[in-house]
Amino acid sequence: MQILPNFLKHYTITELERQIYDVHFPWHYPQAEGEPDQYVNLLYYDHNFSSAMNPMLMRCLRAITDQLDAIAILRVKVNATPKGAPEQQWHTDWQLSTPNKTCVIYLNDNNGYTEFRDGKKILSVKNTAVVFDSNLEHRGVPSTDTRRLVLNINYFEK
Repeated sequence: MQILPNFLKHYTITELERQIYDVHFPWHYPQAEGEPDQYVNLLYYDHNFSSAMNPMLMRCLRAITDQLDAIAILRVKVNATPKGAPEQQWHTDWQLSTPNKTCVIYLNDNNGYTEFRDGKKILSVKNTAVVFDSNLEHRGVPSTDTRRLVLNINYFEK
């Protein structure tokens, strides 16, 4: 597991925030069984980009995936968890025979965190990334002070 403070360059994190905080950025509330209480935008999944993708957001994602040395992307998702929401269920992002990674980038400061089964907690500090094997059990713990915003990228690395 790697914890990377100040992960993105100032321009990239600023533009990413501008895009995601925009009043026209589409949020979806999945209501499927087992889904956490949060709003999401699945920016990329199954070889398709969401309608929210635009050239500026694409440039940000390209900068991030280059920094991660990603050779293929499985999924890119933005999560907005309301303050006071229930804790997520323990889960893994992917169970594949080929090793793959998860990168969680915290998009705002709040008192929520990512918790791993071994008890390790990564605080939600803006522009910090945590990179780990996608088969590690973890969960998002919502904040009590403001909504928790994260960018979650699942990928294969070089």
